[in-house]
Amino acid sequence: MGELHALILGKRWSSALFMFAALWACSLPAFGAGSHGPWAVGVNYPGLGLRYFLNDSWAVEAKGQFESSISVLGLRSYLYFDPHAHLPLFAGFEADYLSFKGEVSEGAGWAAEVFVGVEYFLTKSFSFQMDIGPAWISLQDRNYPVSVSGIEYVVNFGLNVYF
Repeated sequence: MGELHALILGKRWSSALFMFAALWACSLPAFGAGSHGPWAVGVNYPGLGLRYFLNDSWAVEAKGQFESSISVLGLRSYLYFDPHAHLPLFAGFEADYLSFKGEVSEGAGWAAEVFVGVEYFLTKSFSFQMDIGPAWISLQDRNYPVSVSGIEYVVNFGLNVYF
């Protein structure tokens, strides 16, 4: 299980780069979110997502994140508080299936997260997104009677293209 924590700690540099990009993006003029299409493709490190708006306020997203030793497949739901604002705020819930394989350990588990965030539109169809929230993560090793569960705080950054 230490391999998983080492991989998470190794992501701090990528998080710092995304924070720099977020600060830079905030210096650019914002566009209203009301003109985007119902579909969006999102890119986050290290994965992709496909989002669909059920109406102006509700969206669902299928997402996947893949590293050399960890895979995460999940579903997200979003509730936008003011979808036509220049900086639309949202809250949501995410449920994920996780699998991992290290040199010693191999297994699977699940995660459930609640989050709040903001989306910043750089153009009418291109946005930067950030959200944060607590996630309950539970992992079980397949080869040994070892499991670990607990709450971790997760920060997500992504870029979205709407069509």
